Amino acid sequence: MRFTRSGGGEIDAVVPDSAWSALTITTTVPDSAASGTVTVITNAGIRLTATVHVLSPPAFDAALLTWQTRTSFPRAPAGVALAAAEFPVGSTLQPFSSGGSIAMVPDSGVYVARAIPGGDGSIDAWVRQRDTTDAARSHVLPVPRAFAAAAVATRHNSRLDGSALYVIGGIDAAGRAQATVLGADVTADSVSRRFIFLEPLPAPVAGAIAVVRRGRIYVIGGTDDQGRPQQAVYVGRIGADGHIDGWYEQPPLPGPRAYGGGLVRDGRVVAIGGVADSVPPGGGLDPTPQRLVTSDTAPVSLISGFFTGPWGSGPTLLPEGRSQFALLDVGNAVLVVGGIYAGAGTNAAETIAAPVIGDSVGTFAGPVGTQIWDQTCGPAGAGTLVGPAGVTWREADGTPRGLVLGGIDLVTQLRRGCTWGF
Repeated sequence: MRFTRSGGGEIDAVVPDSAWSALTITTTVPDSAASGTVTVITNAGIRLTATVHVLSPPAFDAALLTWQTRTSFPRAPAGVALAAAEFPVGSTLQPFSSGGSIAMVPDSGVYVARAIPGGDGSIDAWVRQRDTTDAARSHVLPVPRAFAAAAVATRHNSRLDGSALYVIGGIDAAGRAQATVLGADVTADSVSRRFIFLEPLPAPVAGAIAVVRRGRIYVIGGTDDQGRPQQAVYVGRIGADGHIDGWYEQPPLPGPRAYGGGLVRDGRVVAIGGVADSVPPGGGLDPTPQRLVTSDTAPVSLISGFFTGPWGSGPTLLPEGRSQFALLDVGNAVLVVGGIYAGAGTNAAETIAAPVIGDSVGTFAGPVGTQIWDQTCGPAGAGTLVGPAGVTWREADGTPRGLVLGGIDLVTQLRRGCTWGF
């Protein structure tokens, strides 16, 4: 395989026979490779060329993490669903952040805040989307939801020729988990069309892990309508029209898991932390239910996105059992912010970090970076955030950005409308 070399010329990358298949070729991109033409050359001399974009690998350094106060949310949310999409604007990518259901009492509000491109990760003011009794013109959720999962599809991560926001599961006004999947078209500025009900999950869930990867939405664990954590795992493919072409049951988790975190890599899915016992909506603030310290891992196909084998118990990644945290995937590292864990009552929104190399996640350690709390968003000595929402995106030059929103102060048990980022 021959890449365009930075500064001129070409650079070869040798591909062993084992890295070839009928549909994929796997190789390590040389450090000196640049965006341009890539040429595949077989032993028989057959050549195939294509244009590729080579991006610098992520270079996030957790030791240099510095949290900054961002534009506050208009309300004090817990159980908010948060997602971000990257939009091409000229030669840059314009991130988009949207919050679904807000507060302990489920709400239908949807808010948008634009990230300022080329800056330090700051965002503009949060704007509630059109909220009217005319269902055809309303751009908020048609039903209230809390503790739902959110995901965004774009032409960069799926086959969709546009962008769409999905709100998956969550509890309704009666406090019961639902199987609904709501979707709406979005732009870099707003929700552009009304939310519609899409293909529902096979069973109701709240507090599930949801990740978009290569045009698939992975929904892992969560509680049922009785608050009992589940083992179910579903994969749905995002179609060209934005609909989900069915939810396919995958091998179940080794044990129940809800209100944890997870990430999907090219060949592996990892679920981290959470709770296995019955809990109230949101997971509650009672330290008695045992929090999970274990991780589960399963192989997935790079081509189909479906699992190629069962889940297995992975290594112990967390320093202690933890649930109800925000997980931020910044490429070469993963951050866990807040949550309930041993000693959480005496910490202030602790952040821990783990390295990521390929499909492998290392052990979390910390705390890292500056504390989140400051005098503008919480009193000195305030407690750990429980149930904050978190999201990441990348600038056009590859710089990772992150945002953490809301949550409940474990000491005062008050909800916060603060937003922090890096």
